[in-house]
Amino acid sequence: MGIQDKIDKAKKTKWVTEGFSDSEVKSIVELAKISATIERCRIDMGFTQKEFADYMGVTQGMVSKWESREYNFTIKTLNEICKKIHMELDVSIRDLNNEHPYKISIWENSDKTTRKRRVTNWVKNLNVSEGIA
Repeated sequence: MGIQDKIDKAKKTKWVTEGFSDSEVKSIVELAKISATIERCRIDMGFTQKEFADYMGVTQGMVSKWESREYNFTIKTLNEICKKIHMELDVSIRDLNNEHPYKISIWENSDKTTRKRRVTNWVKNLNVSEGIA
């Protein structure tokens, strides 16, 4: 029996995540994916953490935090990291039931000084060309 067969036949367990809410588990997994991607990119570029820190304009300690699987990134920080390492941040929020997608529109008043947000429910298709924010 090969390793993949063993994995496929392995008994599923939740003892690792016992005591954590579903949202906590999801957050841990997503942070681990982000951290692993940054680390993999650094290694592919042939940089040590110190060299990567110099390239990114941060300290080696910050790179260590990014790669720790625990650092709570902001969207701004992720976008800055992605720009520097020639990647794109792709974030999607969707209705799990897929019954009521949401669309967030931004428009300006006639005097073009105030921006407002409007959430329109019950939209069947989101069209990127409509300026979704």
